[in-house]
Amino acid sequence: MLDLGAPFVMLGQLDWATWLAMFWFMILLEVPRYTLSGMAVFAASFARKQEPTPAEQRYLDGLKLSVVIAGHNEADAIERCLKSLSEQTRKIDEIIFIDDGSTDGMREIIHKYRLRGQIDIALSNQVRSGKSASCNLGFSLANGDIIINLDADCSYDRDAIARLIEPFTDPRVGAATGSIGVRNYDYSAVTGYQAIEYIVSIGMGKRALDTIDMVVCASGAFGAFRREAIHQVGLLAPGPGEDFDLTLRLRRSGWKIRFAADSWCFTDTPATVAALVRQRRRWDRDTLRTRMRKFRDTFRAGRRRFLLLETFEQCEWLVMNGLVTLVFPIYVGWLFLCFGVGALNILIAVA
Repeated sequence: MLDLGAPFVMLGQLDWATWLAMFWFMILLEVPRYTLSGMAVFAASFARKQEPTPAEQRYLDGLKLSVVIAGHNEADAIERCLKSLSEQTRKIDEIIFIDDGSTDGMREIIHKYRLRGQIDIALSNQVRSGKSASCNLGFSLANGDIIINLDADCSYDRDAIARLIEPFTDPRVGAATGSIGVRNYDYSAVTGYQAIEYIVSIGMGKRALDTIDMVVCASGAFGAFRREAIHQVGLLAPGPGEDFDLTLRLRRSGWKIRFAADSWCFTDTPATVAALVRQRRRWDRDTLRTRMRKFRDTFRAGRRRFLLLETFEQCEWLVMNGLVTLVFPIYVGWLFLCFGVGALNILIAVA
């Protein structure tokens, strides 16, 4: 049986040369990334949060807000979602629900809530058209200055909408996204792991990126967009990864993307390893497709759309998500070649 305490005993007995020999992978590829991110978050935590000035608050209060929710077979989630929106401290001027060809009675439910006055516009596609097409239908009907795109299966803190729109006091901001937490964190070890991951990758990660103006994805589950901005770049493109694609197009058009860390959305995450692997494979495939097929010209310095910051972000993603993935199996093989079964202790220490 593997002794889980052995790695910690081993760590206390190593000299610096052995440390470098065993943990070069982590030192070269992981430590710099998380150290810089941690420093940015640490610095941001000491910066006093700037509440809107009275003039800015009057501007925010004068904005008309439209919420667009598109879903497929989300009948069981609608009531909780609408209840969460009805409890917001900031008034929502318009709620638009699009049923994307559902077969679970979602159409009847959203029309019932429309008759009750809890939904302003309820539309149903006869056949499934995809999230992009459904959201674009809602965007085209929305009258708000700010259009907030939400998922039907999410719920929100009571001040989530109020906090989410605060960055729009800056006229250069075209989109904002908030923090996402795991609602079913206590369901299984897999969901508990994801709860920690979301705090680190979304909470700390995007907070760090926000300090250097490098937020590159306004989540389709919880994102707010200036109406002028998304109509300027042509709304959502068809196909997967539509939120990431839209965000990159907004950045290329000169709009800023901000992260509202105090605005919280909660969602359920996959509860099994198999479901988690399928989700992450889909996310990685969509991200790689968008970056390499639609935005590969970012690397070409001679192109009109070349931006140094965009190129740096693209390279960082390729190194940390591409290079690390390719090198890690080599590192594991090298450990077993050099240290035999002792490599298991080293891998536990790395983790």
